[in-house]
Amino acid sequence: MQLQLQGFRKEPGSPVHEALAALRNATVRASDQHESARHESDQHGPTGRLPWLVAYTPVARMNPYQALTYRHFGDEQMAVSPVLDPESFEALIPLMDQPSGKQGIVLHLHWLNTVLRGATSQAQAEDLMARYLQRLKRFKDAGGYIAWTVHNLAPHDAVYLNAERALQQSVADLADVVHVMSADTPQLVADFLQLDPERTVVSPHPSYLGAYPDVVPRDQARSMLGLAEDEVVYVVFGAIKAYKGIEGLLAGFDRLRATSTVPRRLIIAGGPDRDRRTRRLLKKLRMHPHVLLHDVKVPNDQVQYLLRAADLMVLSHQVALNSGAAMLGPTFDLPLVANRVGVLPGLLEDSFTEFLPGAEPEAVAAGLERSDRLLTPDARQAAGAFARRHHPELVSADLARQMRARLEGSARPRHDLTVAGPADQ
Repeated sequence: MQLQLQGFRKEPGSPVHEALAALRNATVRASDQHESARHESDQHGPTGRLPWLVAYTPVARMNPYQALTYRHFGDEQMAVSPVLDPESFEALIPLMDQPSGKQGIVLHLHWLNTVLRGATSQAQAEDLMARYLQRLKRFKDAGGYIAWTVHNLAPHDAVYLNAERALQQSVADLADVVHVMSADTPQLVADFLQLDPERTVVSPHPSYLGAYPDVVPRDQARSMLGLAEDEVVYVVFGAIKAYKGIEGLLAGFDRLRATSTVPRRLIIAGGPDRDRRTRRLLKKLRMHPHVLLHDVKVPNDQVQYLLRAADLMVLSHQVALNSGAAMLGPTFDLPLVANRVGVLPGLLEDSFTEFLPGAEPEAVAAGLERSDRLLTPDARQAAGAFARRHHPELVSADLARQMRARLEGSARPRHDLTVAGPADQ
């Protein structure tokens, strides 16, 4: 029989088949833990209760974030299953009446940008929003639960911002659990999004330790990229989009390079947008003699070459709430240069971060020059220590425990919730 990986491509019966497989394996695990607990009086943690099903959507596997976030949910009796088509979650409703679904089924929403995608007018956007909210309400009325992770201030490609804001607020009001990545988030979004503290859990973005190969040392990485040892190398990593402030960074980089006696290089790597402004930017970057451009999605096994070759990672976003790059850089012991946006001022430490004083070329140049203070072993060690404090194993287990506690606190009474071990049958 040819091996096939389930959960990567929508097949007939999806998402129910994936959900049943996840529940089946989690239930067997729960039964094993229950039996072990009967013979070990000092056993702590899950004690044989049926698992919750966490069905998450949209699924984004190009970034390891979701895999890292859910890594230890099974340890907390939470079975995880993808909903590959964000529109298909109502197919899970019949599982609520089956024994394996008796504990509870949670629809964990991440990015909401798919809901209004394709709208060509404000009226159509509002209609799409209304239809989506009706389906969420049907899911809840059938006995389901909803969780939402607040990733962004708004979808980056939002066209009808008022509708997007209304959608976010409505989802927050419907959700049994709202996950934010910083205690500062409710205040940062308060102008357009009100979050109920009784339903909000705080658990940070994990670092990417263990997610990427990391065996190439700095000298070999630099040799492979054609970089000299004495160059100060900055890296911007992630999708290349005009809104990320790369144009301003380039202007500041040029201003600093014109007055600095230190050789400097800028690496920009990631898949580009297709809009006109980004295409103009790419043309400028390709022609720049001190910029190395890698305008394709970087394969996981090549990330190490770019980051191990660099001295500093630059977070050039002018607008953001959270930042995966802020966790990726320290994963490779890279200090950071960042704008004061979103949760970053409250999250990042001066021991490995230099905040830019503004977006003008002069301010960017001054910030880049001040970041030379971070070209030390101590700064790299501080960055690495930060990544270890946000290790995925710690973050995943913490979020799972908090989500389960909130869900069980709001759960409706159910029966026959204990998994029977062999001695109970």
